[in-house]
Amino acid sequence: MTSWKLGDRVEHATFGHGTLIELNAQHTLIRFDNHGQKKFASERVDLKKSHQSPPAPMARRSRTSSERPTDVGYENLNEQTVLRQIDLDGNLPGQRVYVLKCGRCGAEYGANGCDIHLRRCPTCMGGQPGLAF
Repeated sequence: MTSWKLGDRVEHATFGHGTLIELNAQHTLIRFDNHGQKKFASERVDLKKSHQSPPAPMARRSRTSSERPTDVGYENLNEQTVLRQIDLDGNLPGQRVYVLKCGRCGAEYGANGCDIHLRRCPTCMGGQPGLAF
């Protein structure tokens, strides 16, 4: 492995461009621009230097005591934003369907209210399939 250092921009054949965020003799942790964080065995990971700049940070909504995950406009840490509640039962007892929109690819999908805070986009982040709405 090349002598990488934390913060270096790298390119992986499968996951594309990313930034090294942890590096030791056993593991290499990379935050990919479009695929989240992935951990690799340092001896086996095949990386190239990336000349692509990191994506601009997206504005985050701060969570206050009055902001709940089911509030319209709530954005979770995976950049999924609540657009609206639908008058449909979710697939878990006592849950309603909410429409979420991915801040990366713009995909819209349904989710149970109890899942909003941890949802990842099913289209570009490998999250669970969305609920029909």
